[in-house]
Amino acid sequence: MFRKVICYLTLIALSAGCAQAVVNVSVVQPSPRPSLTATVDAISPSATAIPEMTAIATPTPSCLPKTSLRIMPLGDSITYGEGIVSYGGYRNLLGALMANDGYTVDFVGSQKSGEDVLFDEDNEGHPGWRTYNLREAIASEGWLETYQPDIILLHIGSNDLRDGNPVYTRDTLSALIDDILARLPETRVIVAQIIRTRWGSDTKHILYNDSIPGIAASKGGRVSVVDMENVLSNKDFTTLYHPSPRGYDKMAHAWESAILALELDAGCFTSR
Repeated sequence: MFRKVICYLTLIALSAGCAQAVVNVSVVQPSPRPSLTATVDAISPSATAIPEMTAIATPTPSCLPKTSLRIMPLGDSITYGEGIVSYGGYRNLLGALMANDGYTVDFVGSQKSGEDVLFDEDNEGHPGWRTYNLREAIASEGWLETYQPDIILLHIGSNDLRDGNPVYTRDTLSALIDDILARLPETRVIVAQIIRTRWGSDTKHILYNDSIPGIAASKGGRVSVVDMENVLSNKDFTTLYHPSPRGYDKMAHAWESAILALELDAGCFTSR
């Protein structure tokens, strides 16, 4: 009986030890995992590391868009207004067209024609002149420095071609444009492919006019071209070489388009 009691107590003791072992296993904790938050913080740039955006100032033009224009009509008898001089040539309508476009135009030059009908008869048209005559007078008379035009409307070459060489005329025209640009660094020059005659355009006429766009392109952005060769028909002349009032009005519309193509409001001239 005593031996049974001893065995019984021994079993109880062993059972208690096993239970304690189970409890001890269940409370063992795994090693801690790395913190995700800590990892994100470690790889995230700090706020001070982001460069600040710096505003870039837009340059302001040094001059304002020009709506008051000094325009020099420069050329021969066609610029002067021969045919019906009292009409005032293409200036008769051109001034009104530009006013309607919002521009105040002051025609400038040492010559006067169309006094009876024009409020502004000034021009630099010289009947019978050739291209080299204009070059010589620009050097000796100082027109450009005197009148300081913003825009020059250049129509020259008709007299050269009557008995002249279109290649020589082309080269003289190129030199004339160089002279103008050197004397007036801010002036725009619009060069006309000259009007036909009442008979049309002969070979010399065509060769000369075809050379003008290339000449203008070689001079840079201040020189542009207007096609006058195809503006008039044989019904738009009073003489073989000179337009009628209707012909001059057609020229005025062509000049207007060429002037507006300069986008004067998008850029600006140096104010005077």
